[in-house]
Amino acid sequence: MSPSTVSNHIFQNHPSLPIAIIGGGLGGLALAIGLIKHGVKVHIYEAAAAFSEIGAGVAFGPNSTRALSLIDEKLLAGYKKHATFNENRERDDTFVTFRYGMDSRNGNGRKAGDLIWHLEDIWMPENAKKLGVRTRSCIHRARFLDQLVALLPEGITSFGKSFERINTLEDGTVKLCFSDGSTALASAAIGCDGVKSKARDFVCGASVQATYAGEYAYRAMVPRAEAEKALGKELACNGQLYCGYGAYIVTYPVEHGEFTNMVAIPHEKGDSWTWTQAEWTVPATRQEFLRHFEGWYPPLIDAIARYCQPQKWALFSLRHSEPYYKGRLCLLGDSAHATTPHLGAGAGMAMEDAYILSNLIASMNSTDEIEKAFHAFDAVRRPRTQQLIENSLVAGLATDFIMPGIEDDVDLLKGEFEAWYKWLWHEVLEYQLEKAKGML
Repeated sequence: MSPSTVSNHIFQNHPSLPIAIIGGGLGGLALAIGLIKHGVKVHIYEAAAAFSEIGAGVAFGPNSTRALSLIDEKLLAGYKKHATFNENRERDDTFVTFRYGMDSRNGNGRKAGDLIWHLEDIWMPENAKKLGVRTRSCIHRARFLDQLVALLPEGITSFGKSFERINTLEDGTVKLCFSDGSTALASAAIGCDGVKSKARDFVCGASVQATYAGEYAYRAMVPRAEAEKALGKELACNGQLYCGYGAYIVTYPVEHGEFTNMVAIPHEKGDSWTWTQAEWTVPATRQEFLRHFEGWYPPLIDAIARYCQPQKWALFSLRHSEPYYKGRLCLLGDSAHATTPHLGAGAGMAMEDAYILSNLIASMNSTDEIEKAFHAFDAVRRPRTQQLIENSLVAGLATDFIMPGIEDDVDLLKGEFEAWYKWLWHEVLEYQLEKAKGML
């Protein structure tokens, strides 16, 4: 069977029970859309009172937009309505432009703001063009969520359902228990409840928890006019990554260029970091941000300081070797493999997950065989997603000029980043799916 072949196989749902999706974030909703497309009955249980997303922009590379099209062409069409691209058409194939965020210390005389190189898809840029997008596209999380919700039928979501535990009944079905005392039965369940997942405790054990990466982020949404005034049109309206000694800043346009999203990420010194606060988002001041970025490119720092949110976000990652499923409970997205944002690939990996898992489930005869689908999903997705976590952590060191053996040698850095992005962007998801189906 070729990777593009569409099977006429029809999945037989449990006669009365749906597959439960725990969590209504981007990954959970994308999975629901994929399953519904194949005629699989689902129900979403979301802890909040309504669908919502935290954060501003999310970046998608060619692998991510390809996954959207494979899940459902309507999803890609909705995404494109709100996607923002590099405004300079000469940068259609560019994911991000690397620049010095501070004066170089390696003797090459380069100054803060100077160009280092353009990170481009030098392998298959036509892949993005065929989908009507470009190598880099960005979207406001809330806009993307709206497009996902628009593709869901009414009546398949229960809100205010904070998952607490799961029990497997004698007939193999599962019973979900929620913090409000209510319960629900399902033929199987998929945990899409994020980096602080409770579903993960029942799959991997309570010891598998996300660990602090020694980094946190300051964020600012700068109006276009102010960004252009500070940086000029080229820097304000196209994706930029400013490298520095011990930190980096990434900027890119969102909302069709109405704003420039700016994220500044310092790296804590040493390697024995701990995050002692109970919350992962804590108050921060403008003065604290300015202390971290003293000596950086002044126009950039001034723009961020004026619009910086009074908070900082700790960065965590979920490195582990445990299977992503146990019995009839499987994990997807951040609940299984949360990563740092240094390659701009976390949300895209959830879209890949949704494509693979929805198709594997649909290829089964019924939910009685769903554990086979979960096993095949784990076999093909765990190596790739855990490798992303490792690559992203090292990429964070690279952008901070502290990667061992390379530091601020920008020629060597270019080779590292090109290797990471070639691996990331040009995985053929259809072949990955066929490999997984061959394990069933």
